[in-house]
Amino acid sequence: MEQITQMPPRYPINGTFELTVRCNLHCKMCLFRHDDRENPEIMKRELTAEQWIDMARQAAEAGTGGILITGGEPLIRSDFAQIYEGIYKQGFLITLYTNATLITPDIMELFRKYPPHKIGVTVYGASGETYERVCGNAQAFKNTLEGIRKLQTLPSLLEFRTTIIKDNLEDAKAIDELIHREFGAQYPVTQTGTVIQSVRGACADVNSCRLSPKDNLNLMLSRSIDALKQIVGEDNFSEENVRLRYNKRLPEKECEPENGHPTLLGCKGGMDSYTVTWDGKLQACQLFGAFYTDALALGLKKAWEQFPYAVKLLPIDEKCQKCKISELCQCCPASRYAETGKIGGLPEYPCEGAQLMNTMFIKEEI
Repeated sequence: MEQITQMPPRYPINGTFELTVRCNLHCKMCLFRHDDRENPEIMKRELTAEQWIDMARQAAEAGTGGILITGGEPLIRSDFAQIYEGIYKQGFLITLYTNATLITPDIMELFRKYPPHKIGVTVYGASGETYERVCGNAQAFKNTLEGIRKLQTLPSLLEFRTTIIKDNLEDAKAIDELIHREFGAQYPVTQTGTVIQSVRGACADVNSCRLSPKDNLNLMLSRSIDALKQIVGEDNFSEENVRLRYNKRLPEKECEPENGHPTLLGCKGGMDSYTVTWDGKLQACQLFGAFYTDALALGLKKAWEQFPYAVKLLPIDEKCQKCKISELCQCCPASRYAETGKIGGLPEYPCEGAQLMNTMFIKEEI
């Protein structure tokens, strides 16, 4: 096993507990959900409530201060309340990611007693029709709105997220408007059109639904312009006085091969954050299952300590190494692996996006 001789300090400050990859919705672009026919076997292998609570105890002892509870849809677990209460009582700052469709009276009683610090709700459209196209469930739209109204009564911070694909592209602005109209303009909405291939055996056919690189870039620029209008005011905005100008090509710079990786993966993953998957593996993040240690068998602390020795990055593709616009590339080892099946592969989808962005910057076609 390759030895790491100079490892920067690593502290497991932030943890993600992926309680399940099961979900009550069937979103076309989901990175993690498996085919429903696999659910019986998945349920047999999911960490039990007792194991999750013990994992939380180990995380607290290791120095973790914040836990993100996510899935799949974590509330789909029949023992969610037991798991959540057990984790909460360890003293973490808890963030919960949910689609808000399963907010029952019992769940609200649980959250009133043990409110999360933050709740991130994913919204997939501005109508039942869009929810039907994206998630296969028109009723989920109404259930989501009702769930959010209940969550609003908690002292928790509330934020909204959405992923834009072909099936809800026309709703991109309408989702913002819906959230601000129904729940208040103070709530942030994070929107992305960048969808990578599904990971770790998930069933999504991402190629059939994700935006083209051009549509994704146009979406990003449109939101940036809308944000500028909010800052300067609609009446003060014009192409003349608020125009993004890039008058020269970005500095040409060789992309360094990823063989030094002083931060393991070029990010915080595995350095001050980690994910424990539904079946007990410790990974740098939910996306990257190529390298892991067995937190269930080893214990969380030992799995964290041994994780760097599981990481064996290969040099990236030669074309990537010679790329002159690497600053615009959104690739990371996780997305390279998801897109190509190779640790150092050349992912065409984000590469095309970077090329389009560079062309647009040079020509000032904003």
